[in-house]
Amino acid sequence: MKDSKSFWNWRGIYIGYRLNDSLFSSDGRQLGLFYEGDEVYACDGHYLGEIRSRDRLISNTAKKWWMRSFVKPSVRKQVPGYANATPNEMLASFEDFSIN
Repeated sequence: MKDSKSFWNWRGIYIGYRLNDSLFSSDGRQLGLFYEGDEVYACDGHYLGEIRSRDRLISNTAKKWWMRSFVKPSVRKQVPGYANATPNEMLASFEDFSIN
């Protein structure tokens, strides 16, 4: 997809893609929004994580309770996902990015 960027979590599981300031899963569901350039918040406003190592998403445990404004999630066309990537060693004070 033109002008989009794909992301994997720290364990190497494909999460989805960024289009403008939104994060979408391959099935087209909006998972969240990017703020401050690299922080990801769920559509309900809860902090989910941030970008590290160009294409990886990870969650800073110190930011777990951070909030942003609620947004109504949108849906886009379903696109093919990507294979999982090599896992990274977990960083201190972080946990893997998850949408649950």
